[in-house]
Amino acid sequence: MEEHLQSAMYGTPKINPDEQRHYLGTFRERVSLTMTIAEVRDRNNLEAFITEITAHPDYQVILNGHIDQADLGPYMKVASQNNVQFSIKQDTIYGISDSDIGLVVCTNATAINVAPVALRQKYPTETPSATPIPKKKGLLDRLFHDN
Repeated sequence: MEEHLQSAMYGTPKINPDEQRHYLGTFRERVSLTMTIAEVRDRNNLEAFITEITAHPDYQVILNGHIDQADLGPYMKVASQNNVQFSIKQDTIYGISDSDIGLVVCTNATAINVAPVALRQKYPTETPSATPIPKKKGLLDRLFHDN
């Protein structure tokens, strides 16, 4: 009886509410890729997003509605072009800072348990290898170190 009263007063209890709040309403076990709000705003990350949804056309995309429409537009366009379902969540429980989740690519109902899911870990940016620049020899080096 107590459970029935609690449900009537406070609504149906959620399983792992903090996890669902962090991943825009889904569970971590269903997530394939996450991007922070700052990463969504950076258009250079669009290629990694395209790679992910091309590899998994049956997944869906969840977008944080607290991000400007101009920043979400390219992701919605690519998802539509690839026939990938997407939804926008604007609940106040979802974060608004640059480090909060801004985009999630996930399955609808099955657990996939992929690791890693963070954009920077899954698709690290390739930086040119740091090759040492040969040091120019000065006059004294040339005179005393005849190599």
